[in-house]
Amino acid sequence: MTAAEQRIVRKHDVDDGFDRMWLASIVDSSDDAIISKDLNGIIMSWNNGAQRLFGFRAEEAIGKSVTIIIPPERLHEEDMILGRIRRGERVDHFETVRQRKDGSTIDISLTVSPIMGPKGTIIGASKIARDITDRKHVEEELRKSEERFRSSIVKSPMPTILFDDQEQILAVSRSWLEAAGGISAAELHRMEDWTTRAFGERSDEVMEMIRAIIEAEPKARPDQLTIVTRRGDERVWNFVTSGVGAISDGRRLFVSVAQDITDRKAYEERIHLLMREARHRTKNILSLVQAIARQTAAGGAQDFVGRFTERIQAFAANQDLLVQHEWRQIDVKDLVRVQLDHFGDLMGTRVNLDGPTLNLNSTAAQAIGLALHELATNAGKYGALSTDAGRVDVRWQQSDDETFMMSWIESNGPPVRQPEHQGFGSTVIESMVKRTLGGEVRLDYASTGLEWHLTCEAAAALEPAGDRTGAGAVAHAAQ
Repeated sequence: MTAAEQRIVRKHDVDDGFDRMWLASIVDSSDDAIISKDLNGIIMSWNNGAQRLFGFRAEEAIGKSVTIIIPPERLHEEDMILGRIRRGERVDHFETVRQRKDGSTIDISLTVSPIMGPKGTIIGASKIARDITDRKHVEEELRKSEERFRSSIVKSPMPTILFDDQEQILAVSRSWLEAAGGISAAELHRMEDWTTRAFGERSDEVMEMIRAIIEAEPKARPDQLTIVTRRGDERVWNFVTSGVGAISDGRRLFVSVAQDITDRKAYEERIHLLMREARHRTKNILSLVQAIARQTAAGGAQDFVGRFTERIQAFAANQDLLVQHEWRQIDVKDLVRVQLDHFGDLMGTRVNLDGPTLNLNSTAAQAIGLALHELATNAGKYGALSTDAGRVDVRWQQSDDETFMMSWIESNGPPVRQPEHQGFGSTVIESMVKRTLGGEVRLDYASTGLEWHLTCEAAAALEPAGDRTGAGAVAHAAQ
């Protein structure tokens, strides 16, 4: 070997030694544990990081089996790792538990790589171990927190559903399942499972709304939608949906809280209907009072106050009866008794009532009630009830479910004659009843006594059979 060649070799040896020194310095200063071992698991090197992590000094570890830092229940992992190393495979970020010199355990992440010999054969492995105890603790606390959150969703008294940005349902409250008609949580894995069951043909439309929420991630988005329960009932739900942050794996979470407002909506609609009905009835009442005043005055100023007061009292009696019956189901007999109350001592002797139980609607009750008042007033002043022998028969019936008939027949009273002009009483007895109910009204001034006959369609005067809501009267009054 020439002198020049010898100088090159000496320089290479110096450089190689420097590189090994440099590498050893890096290994020893590393915060991670860096360990080498042969294919039998015998420790060949042990850096300062390994001493800090596991508590063994280098002289205590080198030459010993790596199993000194492996808990007994995890020895099978070493067999698996060495098996992969012998096949030339690398083990990346394997999370496990290892044992310290004092017997305590720590969570670590391992990366193990094969070590190649001079001839390219695998002669051992290098292992880098990193302490992940704090991270695992944080992850465990986060997992428990997420579990508590899911549990609170399941137990929520308000219908609540938790889903992620992948449209997966993570939790659903029992109250949500019950309100939806008995759907089970096992049926709901994705939001589309819910929308298909609750919205049917509108499922795609609702899913687009959900995806818009996921994309925009609003603080809170209210929606009002009609769902169909498993039992087939339609229910109106108010939804408020908002993002609630992300979980440990990065998925964003969303929570939707629902409120069933079906009954409240029905109540509000009923209130609006009653308000419209009250407004309509108030206008009718005021118009009727004006008509009573105008027609009473047209008969002359004499005793105006007395006659006007009587008619208003009769009208008020009708209103009281309607209110007592909540503007529905007013029995004909009750109405007759109210208007003939001042002849109560004659009931059953000189005043006879005959007819089945039939329920008038509110419109018919007001018109017929005023007519009965006028008939009773005339009978007491000039007709059958103005003498000791006269009598009145009031009859009503429904024929073939299509026709309502009612009559007032006086007998044994003084002779009657048709009045020369038509006052308010005659207007009520004839025109008002006919105009209100349709049909026919016949007034007969027979020598034997006054007769009044009403014939009209049953649907115009009576509540429909089984109607307990007053809908018939409301519909008729609104015409």
